[in-house]
Amino acid sequence: MVHAEIDEDKGKKVIIIEVKEAPKHQKPIYDKNAGPLKGGYKRVGATDVRLNDQDVHRFYIERLGAPDAQFMEETTLDDIDPNTIAVFRALRRQLKPDAPELNFSDAELLRSYNLINLKSGNLMVAGLLLFGKEKIIKRYFPSMRLDIIRIKSKEWGKDKDPFLSRDLNGNLLNLRAMALDLLDRFFLIPFCYGETNERIEENAHRRILREALTNLLMHQNYYHKSPAQVRIYNDRLEFYNPGYSLKNPSLFGSPGSELRNPLIASVFYDIGWAETKGTGLKTAIEYLRKEKLPLPEYINDTKNDTFTLILPHPFTQITPQVTPQVTPQVSEQVEIMDRTAITLEFCRSPKSLKEIMEFLGLKDRKHFMQRILNPLLESGLLRRTIPDKPRSRFQKYVSVVDKE
Repeated sequence: MVHAEIDEDKGKKVIIIEVKEAPKHQKPIYDKNAGPLKGGYKRVGATDVRLNDQDVHRFYIERLGAPDAQFMEETTLDDIDPNTIAVFRALRRQLKPDAPELNFSDAELLRSYNLINLKSGNLMVAGLLLFGKEKIIKRYFPSMRLDIIRIKSKEWGKDKDPFLSRDLNGNLLNLRAMALDLLDRFFLIPFCYGETNERIEENAHRRILREALTNLLMHQNYYHKSPAQVRIYNDRLEFYNPGYSLKNPSLFGSPGSELRNPLIASVFYDIGWAETKGTGLKTAIEYLRKEKLPLPEYINDTKNDTFTLILPHPFTQITPQVTPQVTPQVSEQVEIMDRTAITLEFCRSPKSLKEIMEFLGLKDRKHFMQRILNPLLESGLLRRTIPDKPRSRFQKYVSVVDKE
């Protein structure tokens, strides 16, 4: 809608033209003779940018409603993974044991979350992404994947570590569990004991990791041509999201959220993976401040439809100022981070202490025990094959792959 009026400023006539944003059902706006690609533009800051293929596709999807509320033709309940439904029920029961949907059949449960088209019986996009079988998801969303990439430098290049990097596939409930497990293998969880001697593992860095991963999966544009990525550099993590943030990053400190995928968000809320009022990231940042850890940065690229959350490693803030003495400490922490992750991969089948040290190229037994082996045992990511006899000469160690 365009509104124009003539006003007066310091004795001079001024024409004021107000152009309001068009509603979603009218977008994209373009010159009919030129078509949407040659005659369509979007406003980015103070600049007019020509629409590209992804922009036009996104506009037409949004005209139909929420992207995750479109039904997928030729899909049925048979495309749902029953094991994932069971996982959802367990998570929901843990949070709310008396939730009424726990007594529903699988079909009724999906209908209660609007994940099935009531007329055709087809799955909604959200239903397929949340609970679908991997091969069916790949058929409809070939780019849907979550890459965990270890880059042994501070810049993107050829330093990807194939031994530590993983390309994760599957539905959203499984992806989140697999990703958290893998990230735990890079970042051992500090813990303490509470007043009743219970083990406490929660900390600000893990909160923000979990929140960033949840937001990446919940707010992603699944029609984008590139997969989501978690990039682990020597000094930071980057959560790369195909799909720009609908909420301005300058407002992340305030409650409320703008949902690209409201049906996915509804399920995440009900199993405790997201805050209903959009306060999850705000709370996580407050904890970082309280523990004096580095705060995240954001790159919201509306032109290319991507969003990146950048989170410095907590050990990069050893002192307020970067000094020559700090660099070796940071390098040592990064090296330990890699060795712990490699140890867990190596110990997927039981290995002796000698075998692990030889594999890592280490000779200092005391250093290995204190910095790598004991923290892995204490965190529950590694276990002894003979737990009753820790000093047994037959003792071996094996990864706990289903800890999460």
